[in-house]
Amino acid sequence: MKTLEEYNDATPGHELYHFLSERIVSGELTSFTALLEYARNLPRDRKTTAVYTRLFRMVKKLYWGFFRDIDADTYPKIWNEIVIPFPNYPNCGTLKRNLTISDVYVGFLDLHGYTRFCEKNKNNLSMLQMLDDMLQNDVVKIARRYDVVLQRRQGDEMILVGASAADMLATTLDIIAYFSNKRAINFSSENEHRPGDKIILENMHISAGIAGGRKFTPFIITRDGDLSGGVVNTAARLQGRANELSGDRSRILITKTVHTSFASETKNNPHGYFSDRPLRFFNTGKINFKGLSVSVCEVIFKEDEDYRLRYEDEIVELFKVAEAAAWKDGLFTSLAMLLRRVYAAMPEFKIIPDASQKNSSLTNTTMMGLAQKALDLFRLDQDYLGAIDTLAELICLSRAIPNFDSLCLEYAERIHSQYAAIGREYAIRMKGKLKEKAPMVLPLKYHTVYEDIEKANELRERLLDRVRETLTPLELSLMWSGVVDEKRDALSAAIHSGKR
Repeated sequence: MKTLEEYNDATPGHELYHFLSERIVSGELTSFTALLEYARNLPRDRKTTAVYTRLFRMVKKLYWGFFRDIDADTYPKIWNEIVIPFPNYPNCGTLKRNLTISDVYVGFLDLHGYTRFCEKNKNNLSMLQMLDDMLQNDVVKIARRYDVVLQRRQGDEMILVGASAADMLATTLDIIAYFSNKRAINFSSENEHRPGDKIILENMHISAGIAGGRKFTPFIITRDGDLSGGVVNTAARLQGRANELSGDRSRILITKTVHTSFASETKNNPHGYFSDRPLRFFNTGKINFKGLSVSVCEVIFKEDEDYRLRYEDEIVELFKVAEAAAWKDGLFTSLAMLLRRVYAAMPEFKIIPDASQKNSSLTNTTMMGLAQKALDLFRLDQDYLGAIDTLAELICLSRAIPNFDSLCLEYAERIHSQYAAIGREYAIRMKGKLKEKAPMVLPLKYHTVYEDIEKANELRERLLDRVRETLTPLELSLMWSGVVDEKRDALSAAIHSGKR
């Protein structure tokens, strides 16, 4: 056949297949819809149907990109969401390119320590091959069990697409469990090792971000089958955020919408994976990126992290106060109360901040007392500078506490940096106020002394402390409020992910 018009009842099926396949390979026909439209004048019979069905598999392999390996039987849920079916051609269809439906979820997973592992074992091909097989084959099979499409990209990065929040979370947790279980290689005589040698693959951790389930959020499949759109960008950002916070533990961050979808799905139709694996969710506030503000939850899937739920109310209160920009008093108070609650909820710890003072250790109780001290200095004594210094001490000590909540630490550091800036301006105003009041407060015999010993800091500070005691709560409050009001536009406790 040189033209489609030459086709007749006597034309062999393989000739028609060859003719149409050339147009597919050349890029003239890139979808099943285009194929059927091109061949619309041919009779529809068993021969042409068989040819079109075979050609569909070619179109799928060449132009479906991320989804090239899916089919209606293996991935029924995701197939129903992203494929336009053709009733006359079972298991054939056209890939949707622009989706704004709610039942599509995207996840990004990153395997910690992949680069280090490859560098460490660069001369051990067996180990490298084992890890490659795990990433290339095993995790794909895990995802397939839950009707989730998984593709490995850029070494240790994995992208997931599914039609159910519960399926996405089950897949992610199964992959985390898979890499946290030690794997062993038994070497044969073909290896450079002695037969019977065994090497154990170290435990690895995963950081994950999952988004989706929100109406009108675009999910775009590009011409070459790649993924794009808001839901993809959000999932990638959440994975990056989880990576920042995860440290030496696996961490999963999801949008609030995913959390809501999961709760709805499992309420009406209990998911088998979670029948004996209850999940808890921890509100981690909002993340800002590219002009968007996304509400985020962390998945708590290990029992040894359940204690974090005991201070969720305090951190949610901090988010509310931060959003209200209550810098004059509410934000410092909320942060100090959160830290006090964190120390109380944590497993018992004992740290020695100074190696030279081994008898001077800090425990949950002493750290709670230090947080209370910061709170009292700020709220009762109106010693704002002392409170800010005590908060700095709390943050410094908290960094040394094993497994201290990195999210709380990040917010504390962010908020302290803003209060430190306020404190510097407040100190300048305090100095001016003290100089202004000194002649009125200090006895006459000290006037000359005060002027002559500007550089004698110790005595000068004692004298100023005497003046400071005469400042009324109203004077202190007005001075503090004035500084906060002037700096309000530059103050922010928001957490940003990636480029702002």
